[in-house]
Amino acid sequence: MQANRSPAAGGGPHAVFLHSTGMGPFMWRPFAEHLPESWVLHTPVHIGYPPGPLLPRGHAASLQDDVEAVLQQLPTGVDELHLGAHSYGALVALKLALSGRAPVTSLWLYEPVMYGALRLQPSQPNADVAAEIERLYSHPAYQTIDAEEGGNDAWLQGFIEHWNGPGAWAAMPEGLKAKTRAVGWKMYMEVRNQAADTARFEDHRVGLPLTIVVGEHTTAAARAMAESLARANPGARLEVLAGQGHMAPATAFTSVAPSILRHLAWATGEAA
Repeated sequence: MQANRSPAAGGGPHAVFLHSTGMGPFMWRPFAEHLPESWVLHTPVHIGYPPGPLLPRGHAASLQDDVEAVLQQLPTGVDELHLGAHSYGALVALKLALSGRAPVTSLWLYEPVMYGALRLQPSQPNADVAAEIERLYSHPAYQTIDAEEGGNDAWLQGFIEHWNGPGAWAAMPEGLKAKTRAVGWKMYMEVRNQAADTARFEDHRVGLPLTIVVGEHTTAAARAMAESLARANPGARLEVLAGQGHMAPATAFTSVAPSILRHLAWATGEAA
């Protein structure tokens, strides 16, 4: 099994997996142990994350900038790319597939964050979803780009605890907090950018084999986003991962891997 960030092609089928906000290519390392030997795994890095340079505080980076950065890291000379991603990476993956600039053959997405599309839905969200949107986006740093508060400790605490529950930030080891602070500004930009995206769920109809996975214990809005994207893509497979939440690809990969392997078998015609 080969983990590869270079543009060179080689080997059998190619899987490209994109990381989520606050994570990095390392989150997909366990996947190398699950993929068949013939597959080649590529793990691009988003702007502002190691091993690339950090994004300096106050500097802007858009959703399209991340799409462009991933495009530059894709293998060349291949006819098919199976794209997988988590959270913000899943939105980047959707935009990349829709661009028509890469030979994307299928998509496996774990809880794509699409708050912009969710807020554009003609029907009002239910009370739980509306409360989640308000809780996440009531921070003053979302009203305008804030180079002081965006991505600082208070913002990071709110973001981490939104997905992991109260006390999650305080419970993090200091070393992990330091690494999170280093990418905090880019994390803030990503959350702002996906919320400001003006494309609707219907604008993300990819026409490819698509599997969307949602954790059984995720948030109400994350479930609504997954279900809305599935409705916009006839033929998409929507899976509920028992016992897991939003961060399962990073914290419980052995539970996630079977879903990815089922998707790849379906997309390559090895299984129905």
